[in-house]
Amino acid sequence: MGAFAVDRAKAYAVMFGGARPGRSARAGLWLTRPELPAVAAYRFGQWAERLRERRRMPGALCVLLHRVWNTWLMRIDHIDINHGARIGPGLLLVHGHGVIIGPVRIGANSVLHQNVTIGQRVARGDQGMPTIGDDVWIGPGATITGAITIGDRATISAGTVLSRDVPAGALVAGNPGRVVARDYDNGNMINFVVPADPPLTRAG
Repeated sequence: MGAFAVDRAKAYAVMFGGARPGRSARAGLWLTRPELPAVAAYRFGQWAERLRERRRMPGALCVLLHRVWNTWLMRIDHIDINHGARIGPGLLLVHGHGVIIGPVRIGANSVLHQNVTIGQRVARGDQGMPTIGDDVWIGPGATITGAITIGDRATISAGTVLSRDVPAGALVAGNPGRVVARDYDNGNMINFVVPADPPLTRAG
């Protein structure tokens, strides 16, 4: 199962309570909300880059199409997922307006809310990018910058400004962000499991 198939299955599972949505519900999700189209644009861009390595001209045309699509998303919904980002399957944007993701590394099964920024810490000349593990939940308005590492199953609270490493399973909050709890269970917030093989299942 491809990465976008997992992204889509997760969106359906979380947004529709685990039930497979009907055609009208799926159409509504695609046509009236920006989150899933933005993830689709990112995955298409990744596919286009791989195609360009094998077949230069068709790949270049697809890369150009992706750039146009991404520019449109930036102008309309202020969502920009850099084509250099490497993001595992199960990416979910929730209320996805204002999401900016630089050429970072994010693991599988991540959840990002609105107005999240992940990228360089320019103020200190830090050109490095964050590396984020699996099953990480990032709340509204969070800013994550610099060459830091965020461990698996970490939870970044709303409004956190983070520029330091976070251990696995930690709950982080504040400005500057600091660990406020360890061994924090974010399973109900992630609300999904990316299995090794289909069928996909929800955490319950």
